[in-house]
Amino acid sequence: MSFHKALPLKLSPRAKQDIVDILRYTGEKWGQNQLLVYRDKIKDALQAISQNPETGLDHNDMPSTHRTLLVGSHIIIYRINSEHIGIVRILHQRMSLAKHVR
Repeated sequence: MSFHKALPLKLSPRAKQDIVDILRYTGEKWGQNQLLVYRDKIKDALQAISQNPETGLDHNDMPSTHRTLLVGSHIIIYRINSEHIGIVRILHQRMSLAKHVR
């Protein structure tokens, strides 16, 4: 278990919009309760990344600088640097990651 200081997260504008879109869709499709459950899952996954950035995996479709973490039906794509963790996108697992991450 790692006991290092958590790195701050910086969400890109696209990642912020991804969260809005995911939660809007979840609420419309499955209701308010499921929206709250999924919001908490995403929040917990982001916190886990902050606490242990190495938790994510390399992905074939991503540059070696990017890591991915599956949460529910979505993949969080992020980059680690010495000062923070950049959340690049949060995409549905069926989407082409390479096409949506530049």
